[in-house]
Amino acid sequence: MSISSNKQSSFRRAKKAVIFGAGEYFDEMPFIPADAYVIAADGGYDHVTALGVTPHAFIGDMDSVVDDYSVSASTRMIELPAEKDDSDMMAAVRYAWQLGIRSFEFYGVFGGRMDHSFANIQLAAKIAAHGGIAFMHADHMICTVITDSVLRFPAGYVASKRPLSVFSYSSTCAHVSLEGLKYTLDDVEMSSINPVGLSNEFLPDTPALIAVDGGSLVIMYPSEAPSPLVDSHVIEDGDFGAVQTQKSEHLNIQTVSTPRRGKHAA
Repeated sequence: MSISSNKQSSFRRAKKAVIFGAGEYFDEMPFIPADAYVIAADGGYDHVTALGVTPHAFIGDMDSVVDDYSVSASTRMIELPAEKDDSDMMAAVRYAWQLGIRSFEFYGVFGGRMDHSFANIQLAAKIAAHGGIAFMHADHMICTVITDSVLRFPAGYVASKRPLSVFSYSSTCAHVSLEGLKYTLDDVEMSSINPVGLSNEFLPDTPALIAVDGGSLVIMYPSEAPSPLVDSHVIEDGDFGAVQTQKSEHLNIQTVSTPRRGKHAA
């Protein structure tokens, strides 16, 4: 394990944002800490209000929310254009980041459209690359991404044979170590085209550690696992970008057809 000792941890244990999307919720009951900032991302508004929760903010292009919704006067309403570069989830994170929030829990981000699921993993990677952390809830599993960080699980109960998988999100990840798991690694390099980290397991009553110093790892683990602690060695980047409330500038730019080049040329 070789997280550089001369790097300064910049991970903030700040107030958490809980963001609700329009994807599947399976049969998990979302947990909302008392001091969390709650954001409904478009169709996620239906889910959060079904829980009897009034979100602090409602953001989206309103393409997946029910037609007869009504918003509480205490909810900040941020309407986005339909033709935009960012997903509703990305816009929700940009908004929360501007509030100083660096820790995120997501519900309703998986299931349904595969492209949305992949985009949400990319969003978790972007959060990690800026010095934050995201936990995305799936079907009795949680997905997170760490960049140049150590993720520590306290000892606790995890059902037998439940998988924990670790994948390289970067093309290569250097100095990867896994400790306290059924299969361990000691300072190895992982590749994004070799899923060697598939289907690991927790050991009974044993703390576990996952570390990387040179890239980003996608980690998927059972939702009943103890909540992990993150020591991020990324220098926090406060500029996550502003919420884009205007139509995408990339639409209808090319008005004259240009010939194809390379192997795709006619």
